Amino acid sequence: MIQYVYCGNFPTRKVMDRMREKEVPLIATPIVNPLFYVLTATSVLCAFLIVIRANQLEYVQYRFLLWNLFLAWLPLAVSMTALAFIRVTRRRSTLTVGLVVLGVAWLLLYPNAPYLTTDFIHLIFSNRYRIYNREDDLLVWYDLVLFFLFSWCGLLLGYLSMRHFHAIVSYYSNVFAGWIFILVVSFLGGFGVYLGRVVRLNSWDVLSPFRLIEGVIEGINRRAFIFTMLFGIFILIIYLSLYVLGNHRNRYAMTSRSFGEAYPKEGP
Repeated sequence: MIQYVYCGNFPTRKVMDRMREKEVPLIATPIVNPLFYVLTATSVLCAFLIVIRANQLEYVQYRFLLWNLFLAWLPLAVSMTALAFIRVTRRRSTLTVGLVVLGVAWLLLYPNAPYLTTDFIHLIFSNRYRIYNREDDLLVWYDLVLFFLFSWCGLLLGYLSMRHFHAIVSYYSNVFAGWIFILVVSFLGGFGVYLGRVVRLNSWDVLSPFRLIEGVIEGINRRAFIFTMLFGIFILIIYLSLYVLGNHRNRYAMTSRSFGEAYPKEGP
């Protein structure tokens, strides 16, 4: 019996019938769920807040947040591509090779999502906020909300893309392997954030093997271990929290639908 972790909304009976006809795995339907639209709207809002800030202060600051947000979208783009690949590919060998390639690409890009949380360091060490003035503190709170929205968007992008690959691993292997995958990836993601923030490696450094190997070797030390543990635990807790909330919502939807079918409303 194949076990899987479902990563979308609970499908309707019509969708289930369509999947049976086309033999599409449940994990690949739907590819785009409501959270994707929320993240799109939030990303647009983040960009809009940067524009408003620049207009009010008459100079552009924190443009790097927009670039980092773009990078945070890349792992989700890869995971959605993997789901689409599952839908259109029927040959087992082609599917295996494709998913391995996409999985490696996703793993290399994934740290870009939680990396956005480290941008708070620019607020902590900014001279602008060293002297707190109650009468003129609106900019402090504005920037705090701005950075929080960017970091929260990054965490949700990371969660959704990780949920996709969690579902894929669980479907083609088993539930236990799926959770081992989450545990390992959480701490690899923490190490990736360290390589990006402290060692200053970029995702495209994979194209420069010597630079990549040098950076990884540089990142193997006691400080890196503690940083990796901290961010690994952080990523894991965020994932588990959102996973439980999502499962509770889907279970409630299933219960409500079953109750409605068992006890249909009577007409007047």
